[in-house]
Amino acid sequence: MKLKTKLILGLGTIILIIILLSVTVYNTLDRQNESLREVVLDNYTRVMLSQELKNEMNIVAREVRELLLIDTESEQSKKVTTINQSLHSITRMYNTLDEVSSNDREKNVRIVSIQDLHLAYSEMVQNVIMLATTESTELARNYLFEQNIRFEMLKEIDALVELEEQTLLSALVESDQAYERAMTILAIFIVASIGIVVFITYIIIKNISTGINHVRKIITSVPSHALDNLPRINNISTDEIGDISNAYNEMAAALEKVSKQEKQVAHTLKEENWIKSRYAEIAMKIQGIQELNEFGETFMTNVAQFVRATHGVIYIKDESTKLKKLASYAGTEERESEMVESIDLGKGLVGQCAADNRVMQIDPLPKGYITTKSGLGESTPTSLILLPIVFEGDVLGVVELAKFESFTESEISILRQVCQASGSSIKRILHHVRIEELLAESQTQAEELQTQAEELQQQQEELRLINEQLHEQYKQSDGRKKELEMIKEDLEDKNRSIKLVSRYKSEFLANMSHELRTPLNSMLILSQLLAENQNGNLTNVQVEHANTIFTSGTDLLNLINDILDLSKIESGKMEVYPEEVPISDVRAFVERQFMPVSNQKDLNFKINIDESAPTIIFSDDQRLKQILKNLLSNAFKFTSKGSVELQVKKGPESEGMKVSFSVVDTGIGITKEKQQQIFEAFYQEDGTITRKFGGTGLGLSISRELSELLGGYIEVESIENQGSQFTLHLPDLNSMSVVQKLTDEVAVTLEEEHIKLEQQHHEVKDEVVCPKYVSNSELQDKCILVVDDDMRNVFALTTALEMQKVKVVFAENGKESLTLLEKEPVIDLVLMDIMMPEMNGYEAMEAIRKNEKWEDLPIIALTAKAMKSDKEKCIKAGASDYISKPVNMEQLLSLIKVWLHK
Repeated sequence: MKLKTKLILGLGTIILIIILLSVTVYNTLDRQNESLREVVLDNYTRVMLSQELKNEMNIVAREVRELLLIDTESEQSKKVTTINQSLHSITRMYNTLDEVSSNDREKNVRIVSIQDLHLAYSEMVQNVIMLATTESTELARNYLFEQNIRFEMLKEIDALVELEEQTLLSALVESDQAYERAMTILAIFIVASIGIVVFITYIIIKNISTGINHVRKIITSVPSHALDNLPRINNISTDEIGDISNAYNEMAAALEKVSKQEKQVAHTLKEENWIKSRYAEIAMKIQGIQELNEFGETFMTNVAQFVRATHGVIYIKDESTKLKKLASYAGTEERESEMVESIDLGKGLVGQCAADNRVMQIDPLPKGYITTKSGLGESTPTSLILLPIVFEGDVLGVVELAKFESFTESEISILRQVCQASGSSIKRILHHVRIEELLAESQTQAEELQTQAEELQQQQEELRLINEQLHEQYKQSDGRKKELEMIKEDLEDKNRSIKLVSRYKSEFLANMSHELRTPLNSMLILSQLLAENQNGNLTNVQVEHANTIFTSGTDLLNLINDILDLSKIESGKMEVYPEEVPISDVRAFVERQFMPVSNQKDLNFKINIDESAPTIIFSDDQRLKQILKNLLSNAFKFTSKGSVELQVKKGPESEGMKVSFSVVDTGIGITKEKQQQIFEAFYQEDGTITRKFGGTGLGLSISRELSELLGGYIEVESIENQGSQFTLHLPDLNSMSVVQKLTDEVAVTLEEEHIKLEQQHHEVKDEVVCPKYVSNSELQDKCILVVDDDMRNVFALTTALEMQKVKVVFAENGKESLTLLEKEPVIDLVLMDIMMPEMNGYEAMEAIRKNEKWEDLPIIALTAKAMKSDKEKCIKAGASDYISKPVNMEQLLSLIKVWLHK
């Protein structure tokens, strides 16, 4: 039974008992009240009426006596009137007494007797009045004294009063006895009701507390048990406590499951960390080795020790495609003499492993297959493994290892990784050996050339004569040389003109960037504040409008950045940073970026990597992913049904290309005459005002320029209404000439990035540790000076900062900012614009830094100029930090907090 049902039944019973008790009390009091009413209204009324009747009789007697003493008629008339009124009152009281008469026979007899006596007394009084008024008072007195009616009547009234008082007393005694009996019964009933209520309450509480205590006992014992072996609640009831017990049992089962999964994950991570650390140690030891024999000895020693192998051999494939023994581990002289020095592909286990390019494991080994000896004895290994060494799909060698116990999964995993990584080292060593051979050949050829030089010296004399003849011809060509110098000067003038045009273009882009970013800054800040609707006074439609403005402004900002990127590429200022790029990393990037897009558009998105494709290429990772992102974005944009596929293949070797990335879609396609126009900047396939597909037309143009920057190219194949295929061909930048050219640039860049990362690490660390910057209250009551000549930006920044409870003061140029700094007692930070009239931001920051009291004042430069050298100019002028417009308020607030903390 549910607790709710139990409580309802228990409380219902208690309420019923209370109702019965209330009804009983009410009935008892009602009966007592009725009894009292009967005593008061009947007996007491009759007593009072009898007393009043007696009093009225006395009044009549007194008035009659006074009548007999009065001589004047007027006085007698008044007395007669009073006597008649009293008699009338006596009659009325008698009638009332008759109405409230009881069923007592004796009382009724008394009342009838009083009635008769009253009639006789009334008649007597009338006779007395008549005699007193008509004849003489003396006769009236005599007549009155002869009558004894009044005394008899008073006697009867007194007897009636006595009877009524006895009746009243008896009624009161009976009422008291009835009340005592009712109170006794009521007390018994109340005690019984309280006992029943207590019993019911005890039963309910005991029932609930027993279940709760049982559950509590099990739950409180949880900390003393392991998470994978939690106690369970048995004897589960069908009420809410039973539901809690079932929920606890389900929770315990879930916790045990999660605990087991966590242990499994921890074990897996431990194994992976062990594998990675072992792999790193081996890689460090074989790194930089130039001799093949030294590599073999070092490789076998370290690999065998890590997997606890008792014997091992490494074979390397030579130019004749035979496998030759390079080095061995723990071999004996007897065993070394028995080993085969050369193995053909497909022959024996070693040859078959190289031919099949797969790992082979034999466990257990036949007894006596191989013997491992030590100074104390010898024994036979029980497990054997052979692993191919592969580089770019080509098998370079085979590693064979044996041990006394089976190879674990972790050991097999590290062996696979080491063999895969060592392929590039072996290939490098082979290239080094080949270079040395070529160097020796070149030295031999140099000696031969020296012999030939001596022969040529003899021919030189003959050539001298010919040279004299040529001298004459040279004089004739001198005129031609002057013409060429004039042409050269003309070309230099044109080159200067081109450089001037390029400089004007860069300045135009910088100025246009500033003019676009300045209003865009205030638009983005204010629209973002409106979209957040912190005061809650905007409707959903107004918030949506604000979001639309913010999104449109962001799209405009992206367009400005694309134009600047295209300008950098065209001017040759876009830099390339080659590095090793794993194809698996490219695959993961593409899946993260476009799998949600394919699901949203219900398109089939596939990534196919051909077996012949390299696993690693040497290129610029950021630029490669930017090209692929542009190509795939176009494919998804122009494909409404069907599929989009990314294919990775080996590049055309005849053109020096290492890898090819093909993006194939089933979209609208491109006509043949437009397949070259689409790579032009700002060109759009559908350029009408009713075009279906948006975009700026810069994506393919930037992609083509970036591909040429990486040494490759993009080609397109398309059929209208059937789909398109864009293919990016890239070379491997890992050549000696390119590496030598880029080594210094990459080293400097890495050093700068390392310094930036350390600074960001310390800033983030300080921001996390210091509790002052946990909430928005950390900016409260801070004073910030905003220096900007554009009141739109001032208004936007002031609004955003004041929402953080920051005090904001502003100046319209650098000169005013210096005046405000002198006037304001406390300014915690300055937000400085660059392009301003009278005194620009550079000049203002230099002037501020010249004053010692402002030497440590944080200054953040806010500028719409987004060219490469702008940040360096700001920092050199005295800025503490730099942020470009349009300003991201979250980034700006974070930057302000960091510098205020510093």
